[in-house]
Amino acid sequence: MEWSFQPGDHRRGRGRALTATALLSLAGLGLTGCTPVDGTDAATSLPAQASTVTGPTSVPHSAVPPATATGGNLLPVYWMGDNNGSILLYREFLKGEQGGDPIAAAVQAMTTSAPLDPDYFGPWSPAGTVSASISPGNIITVDMSRDAFGTRIDEGSAYRAVQQLVYTATAAAASSGLVSGGDPSSVVILVDGETGFNAFGHIELGGQMQRDTALMAPIWVIEPQHGEVRDQPEITVSGSGVSDDAVLYWRIDEVVGADLKPHRSGTVGLDERPGSPGLFEFTVALEPGEYEVTVFDRPAADQDNPDQDNKELNADTKRFDLD
Repeated sequence: MEWSFQPGDHRRGRGRALTATALLSLAGLGLTGCTPVDGTDAATSLPAQASTVTGPTSVPHSAVPPATATGGNLLPVYWMGDNNGSILLYREFLKGEQGGDPIAAAVQAMTTSAPLDPDYFGPWSPAGTVSASISPGNIITVDMSRDAFGTRIDEGSAYRAVQQLVYTATAAAASSGLVSGGDPSSVVILVDGETGFNAFGHIELGGQMQRDTALMAPIWVIEPQHGEVRDQPEITVSGSGVSDDAVLYWRIDEVVGADLKPHRSGTVGLDERPGSPGLFEFTVALEPGEYEVTVFDRPAADQDNPDQDNKELNADTKRFDLD
């Protein structure tokens, strides 16, 4: 079937109300413009074809934000999101059931659930079955039914979808303590128990795959999650980010009907050196109401173009309520 999905359009004035079909078309055209998040000179245009990993390379720990969250039975699930024409990966935590396999549950949720944040999306069809196992060397094998690949998308989008699964499986393994330290995790994807399946008609599966760190969103808000309701007089905002000066900007707008009313703004430092991925956190006291928080970066000062200083780069937004 042809995939067509319209994300929510409540992000007024943010320029992010593209259809998911259009976003995946951008991905297929290779309009990535990605900022490498591993602190290296990684390529900024991404290959359409995933590569098989024969000698796993080490990914800096700081390039992989902790896959943990407060509360139990939470599944880390990655989604695609538009970042100024680049299709990158963002993480949410979805509620899971007690017991069971956390890796299989997270991958299943990736194919069957809707993201909490309507800015995010995914191309997967519901998988009838998903199972997972782990071999020595932190090799995660995910076996899923072929009905999960029922969507027709192009090669660049298929590559991102497979990486969405790789990110989700490795995050679930890490957050549940199922992988050991030392070796970076890799994922082998089987379809109905067999190798060699062509994912979405483009990506041959069966070999070991690792995270493509160039696909990780430069900034995302981890807490609060979109739509959360808190019964406290303040909100703590935390997340992951990277910037040239290790400083990010934030803004909290009050939601008044169909409008956003500027309320508070400031800056927050990252816990890593400039140009390296790090974590941020800040707390703001607020009156009861509905709010939207935006965390973003700004371009370097340009004396010939002073208006550039007002641009918001790599922004991620979340709405929440305080009772």
